[in-house]
Amino acid sequence: MQVFISWSGDASKRCAEALREWLPFINQEIAPFVSSQDISKGERGLNAIATQLQECSFGIVCVTRDNQSAPWINFESGAISRVLGENSLAPFLLDMPIKDLTGPLTQFQATESSSQEDVWAMVKSINDKCENIVEHERLRTTFDKFRGDLENKLQEIRDQQPKSQLPERDTSEILNELVGLVREQSVRLGGLEKRVSTLSTSPQFTINEPREMHISSTRGDFLSSESAHEIQQRAMTAVRRIEEMLGPDAVLQIAVGKYSTDITLSERAAKKVRGFEATLADVAIRYRTAISLRMEDGTELYSHPPF
Repeated sequence: MQVFISWSGDASKRCAEALREWLPFINQEIAPFVSSQDISKGERGLNAIATQLQECSFGIVCVTRDNQSAPWINFESGAISRVLGENSLAPFLLDMPIKDLTGPLTQFQATESSSQEDVWAMVKSINDKCENIVEHERLRTTFDKFRGDLENKLQEIRDQQPKSQLPERDTSEILNELVGLVREQSVRLGGLEKRVSTLSTSPQFTINEPREMHISSTRGDFLSSESAHEIQQRAMTAVRRIEEMLGPDAVLQIAVGKYSTDITLSERAAKKVRGFEATLADVAIRYRTAISLRMEDGTELYSHPPF
């Protein structure tokens, strides 16, 4: 799986190169791309970067106090998020806490490089997007074994970096930003509620073995923006990812709606759901469908969003 690592400035570049060397130890399927190391002599740099941006499945942006407003960092971040979505981009903060991050990068889930649990969460997100997912318990063992190697290199970079002249953000500035973000989300939710209230019906799909789809709706134009086939494809791709996590015999029954996928699990698979919540949330977001997992007796095991 391709991971694009963006950098700007010497400290950020060295951080990117450290991640490039370290990530494949976590999952050998991970293939990091860093422009300072992976563009051949004579190759046109911008063309190579554009190609990699299209082919990557996850993006990491190495951020320092001094480069967080650099045009190139924000350009590559925007390009990655447009291709993959916001949940597939992680600002990796080398020498600063999350509270001091400013500008466009604040919309993404940042990782503090000095926080072991933050780095672990990023590693899990990358692993869960690989075709061959490493089981989380084994992944954690590998992470704990190699975490110190990465931290030693990052600390060496921090120690050699000149002290930044940029001041830390004060509490009032952070609170004002939070108020603005909350108001923006409130406006978005209000608009969504208005759109949902205009929908008089919700089409329902049921998939039984061999997973044929049946559609019912009282509004003939309801599916005009996306065909039933496209909805089924998204749903079944999500189901396949869930089967990869929980086992090939995990899924007993599937009911697919325009915005949701209800899945009935076997008793054996139901016992495995706990521990995969973050991965299931990523699947729901990636394939644009709410996911509800249930037992045969109707007991709900997991849902995203958690209505």
